[in-house]
Amino acid sequence: TIVIRILLICTLLLSDASCTDQGEPVEPVDLAMIEKIRDEGFNRSEVMETVRVLSDEIGSRLTASPGMRAASSWTEGKFKSWGIENVYLEPFEFGRGWTMTRSEVHMTNPRQVQLHALPMEWFPGKDGVIEGEIMDAPISAVEDFVTWQGKLQGKMVLIDEVAEPAPGSARNYAPYSTAELDELARVGHPEDIANADESWIEYVTFARQKTLFLQQEGALAIIRGSSSADMALNNQSNEFHVGRTPTVPSVVLAREHYERLIRLANKGHDVRLSVDVEVAYYDDDHNGYNTIAEIPGTGENPEIVMAGAHIDTRSSGDGASDNASGVAVVMEALRILQALDVQPKRSIRVGLWSGEEQEYFGSAQHVRDNFAYYPRIEGEPHDLFGDFEAADLSKPIVKQDDYERLSVYFNYDNGASKVRGVYAQGNPHVVPIFEAWLEPFHDLGATHVSLQRTTYTDHESFELIGLPGFQFLQDRIQGNGGAHTQLDIYDEIYEEDLKQASVIMASFLYHAAMREERMPRTAQPTIPGGSAE
Repeated sequence: TIVIRILLICTLLLSDASCTDQGEPVEPVDLAMIEKIRDEGFNRSEVMETVRVLSDEIGSRLTASPGMRAASSWTEGKFKSWGIENVYLEPFEFGRGWTMTRSEVHMTNPRQVQLHALPMEWFPGKDGVIEGEIMDAPISAVEDFVTWQGKLQGKMVLIDEVAEPAPGSARNYAPYSTAELDELARVGHPEDIANADESWIEYVTFARQKTLFLQQEGALAIIRGSSSADMALNNQSNEFHVGRTPTVPSVVLAREHYERLIRLANKGHDVRLSVDVEVAYYDDDHNGYNTIAEIPGTGENPEIVMAGAHIDTRSSGDGASDNASGVAVVMEALRILQALDVQPKRSIRVGLWSGEEQEYFGSAQHVRDNFAYYPRIEGEPHDLFGDFEAADLSKPIVKQDDYERLSVYFNYDNGASKVRGVYAQGNPHVVPIFEAWLEPFHDLGATHVSLQRTTYTDHESFELIGLPGFQFLQDRIQGNGGAHTQLDIYDEIYEEDLKQASVIMASFLYHAAMREERMPRTAQPTIPGGSAE
């Protein structure tokens, strides 16, 4: 386009400035460097090899499990093999490690059939096979406890309501139309991120109450129905805390098999199950670990720009889309910049976070140790949570030495789909900056900046304390997808999408590291009730 041609002329004439066709100053864009980034990222990419190792060779990476330990070690070594010197593993307090070693569940009456099932994370196994009659006892609120009190002793208790499953899809991603992207860019909804996570507090708290009730009632096993359809199994749980391990086994059945059991029971059949589950706990080290790598900035005490993605997974699948793809994009972006021997003004740091699936544990600890934190609320229910939900927003944040040094954080964790733009998180000051940085990638489909605030991933750890944290706008995950199920495998990853995302991530990091001023921040406090004073 004419704008790109004019920007190219400006870049060639002025190394640190650019202009519009009206001659007005705009955000500088180094098109010569972008050309190098695109060449390295598309022609010598290692992004798919990173996804392959993490998903095929290492597999599920539940925080504090052997798989997660292996991933931490491998990513640390891979960064070093690329010549990045400032690489280390960063510990944070977490809880017990857990893996499944065996899972066989059968319906033994009124006929014999194997069921698709996985044990719920961090729930125990049993020595040998347990067998018993099912009891359909849906429990959706604390008020339901009284209905089933005294009726569950020795039963295989089915606790989920039967609901209409969402339709499946052969491909998990549905591209945004231009009209949909225009609407995202036009409408700004800077939601309160604290309120956005109230449902998570309620969910985890009630899940714990429900488990304790079923244990007290003497249930033989807790039987769940998967929240996904098409035989996908979602076995996520958050019972990782030391000293809180459940005593009753629990398994999740494929939604279709779960509903079959209920239909048979409703027709008067004596439905019985056998459950043979073996699991392993790991208590030698209750820490989780982040992998941190950095290309140092020039000069003394340089500012910092960051990118991150969570490396941990749920236990059911290989975690290719959620989030080996994001890890691969962030690692590849740093590899590209290292291969180009950039000499950034600001340090370029990446974090591969563990504990995200449980509640941003890894990124929150990095933020707490390096930038700032809110004092914690102690006691139930907040001692079940990490820093995000346990933050006492009525108190001022405690700033660390590097709070003023961080310029910006970019996150990649909305599946393995391509970048279509970036969420500005309600910060109007960054919109023209991001628009300028996206201009050279319009031909790759990255075109829009949205003022909307997206939630539920690690950029919120930075936002919580008033630092600029952003998530890229990616094509949507459609239907159930594979995330958090055994269907999250390498075969669902699209190479061109991850190459596109990697070069955009590298370009954003480069331009953030080289721009004259630190990225603009919104007025504080960013959280109602919180204070940065």
